[in-house]
Amino acid sequence: MSRPDAVPDRGPEGGPEDGPDSGQVTILVLGFAVVSLLLTVVVMGVTSVYLGERKLQVLADNAALAAADTFVALRPGGPGAPPSTVLDDDAVAGAAASYLDTVGAWTATPGLALAAPTGSPDGRTAEVTLTAVVHPPVVNLLVPDGIAITAGSEARAQLGR
Repeated sequence: MSRPDAVPDRGPEGGPEDGPDSGQVTILVLGFAVVSLLLTVVVMGVTSVYLGERKLQVLADNAALAAADTFVALRPGGPGAPPSTVLDDDAVAGAAASYLDTVGAWTATPGLALAAPTGSPDGRTAEVTLTAVVHPPVVNLLVPDGIAITAGSEARAQLGR
């Protein structure tokens, strides 16, 4: 008969005898380790795509600013208003491509391309749309072609005195 304050029976190695739950903690720890690793991989992938999109957005913003300064003519303003700029679609696309070439974005950003609607929809606003491909770490094994991202920006040259 066993007493509650009695010393438990010892196994052959001097430890407590194995009960029906023996080894269950190991499975639980391995399960949590797998879930933690998967969560880490997902966070790394999402962060990589987000950072790639932010970098592409910065390139699009700066390319649009550079393109807005390439106006081909001035349109007279109304009474007391400054003149406004006139932009050309080809000049906007050319200035955006020139900016991207100057900063070395073509080689630093995989799959970088100017996309539609790059140009000037109203003759005053420079609109630049860029596309690229992001290759997240580890997830790249599942998506070998990468994840396509797009960023667009608009800029307008403002003349004043």
